[in-house]
Amino acid sequence: MRWRARRRASCASDTITTALLSLLPGTLANFARAFPCAKVLIRAGTSMELYDTLQRSDLDAAICLHPPFALPKAYDWHLLREEPLVVLAPARLARDDPHELLRREPFIRYDRSLGGGKQADQYLRAARIVSHELFELNALMAIALMADRGLGVSLVPDIVSPMTAALSVARLPLPVLTEARRFGVVWQRASPRARLIRGLLECAASAIPAKKKR
Repeated sequence: MRWRARRRASCASDTITTALLSLLPGTLANFARAFPCAKVLIRAGTSMELYDTLQRSDLDAAICLHPPFALPKAYDWHLLREEPLVVLAPARLARDDPHELLRREPFIRYDRSLGGGKQADQYLRAARIVSHELFELNALMAIALMADRGLGVSLVPDIVSPMTAALSVARLPLPVLTEARRFGVVWQRASPRARLIRGLLECAASAIPAKKKR
């Protein structure tokens, strides 16, 4: 997000697409009420693209996955959600064993070039599960829709979105615990928009379902 020093405060923020369809609608609704004069510019990108843009000072804050390395001291991080891997399946399969589903049902793979997709692939390899791959794509919402239509099952981060609330899908926890995907906000500590960034964090916290808060 990016704010500019004008009569109306302005902010530019980058976010991964998943956030645009899950956390951001509720967060921005709260933010618009709390800061009615703020103008917000939002752009989507991958987590690493967002972090690189933040380093160039083209952003005030990035809503993304935690980088796979220690952040420099000049940056701050606030965790919004932790999203463990789950087996996403049609609701009629909710009582089946998750590993058996991954072996038996057509598999909709989350893109292995993305962090969540890499983690899912590593889990399958460690569990020695050979899946019957049907599709591979980089859109979690589309994967959820495919599971709702009965096209297959998937292994994905457990996201929460208004767009998936009405879908007939089951989220099955894995029998082996894995490290959850860490999803939050990163910004430069010396940012002149610190007040607005803190406000954004407060608005995000109140928009996240209570059971997912950390």
